[in-house]
Amino acid sequence: DSDLAVHKIQGDKLGFYSQLGYYGARPAYRQQGGEFFIFYYEEEQHWIDSRYFYGASLFSKLVNEMDGYCLDDHNNWSFYNGSVLMYSEMLTSKCSKIEDVCCQEIKLSSSNSEVKTGNHSFYGEEPKESLGDYTAIGMNNGRYIYQKKNHDRFLEYGDRYWLVNPGVGKTSGHIHHSRGSVCPEHIEKEWQISDKNENGMWVWKDDPELKITCVKQMNDMRPQKTSPVAQPYIQIEPVEEASSVSAGAVVFGCLSMLLLSMMIIFFARRFYRAWGKGVHGKQLLFETMDME
Repeated sequence: DSDLAVHKIQGDKLGFYSQLGYYGARPAYRQQGGEFFIFYYEEEQHWIDSRYFYGASLFSKLVNEMDGYCLDDHNNWSFYNGSVLMYSEMLTSKCSKIEDVCCQEIKLSSSNSEVKTGNHSFYGEEPKESLGDYTAIGMNNGRYIYQKKNHDRFLEYGDRYWLVNPGVGKTSGHIHHSRGSVCPEHIEKEWQISDKNENGMWVWKDDPELKITCVKQMNDMRPQKTSPVAQPYIQIEPVEEASSVSAGAVVFGCLSMLLLSMMIIFFARRFYRAWGKGVHGKQLLFETMDME
């Protein structure tokens, strides 16, 4: 987090970072979708940023003067203002995820989009086409990249500015903010739109009515916790086990019946042969059961 002044000077180094291993016996971080690192610089016992790699202290622009194990243990941040390091109480670090802080679906709108002065519209065709609903599609420089649905229009954070352009990575576009914030919906004023001056040259024109509002945040899209109404998977398991047991019982019964039938036939034939020999009484039983 920081104020607009810090964003204007060092905004490209701000945003969301993810842990990428350890350095200096402490967690180290890399900017999500960006090229900056933040790590603990053991020689000077403070946290710094670097565009190059862990341990590179040259050209550091952000410094947190504390030696805690965690980056957010204490906020004592300073930023390079072009000549010296300047402390800013607005410059802070904290543990959070972008989906919990910034909106995934936003809306760009302006009441000036329909304003006309004579035959001249306040909004030209291109900036007017850039208004509408946008959805996050990825990350760049520690922030979300947004795209307008079914359009080649993108809102991204470039080199210390937010810009709506016709292609990711383009440095020209039609809606612009020269300072910015980590989340575009947190910017309340100073948006500009593209316009042609009397010489036909493209310039930036202030639109105090342009605003970005949150349509839907990740928290709103997460399923609410409710009492279970149906649990088909849990119910299926015992049903399948019961079916398999019943089938096994049927097969076992059939085999038993078959074996019993074969035994009856076998002993009946022995009985018939013994009877035909004229054997009677106990001797008939002994010969039938082969107990001689």
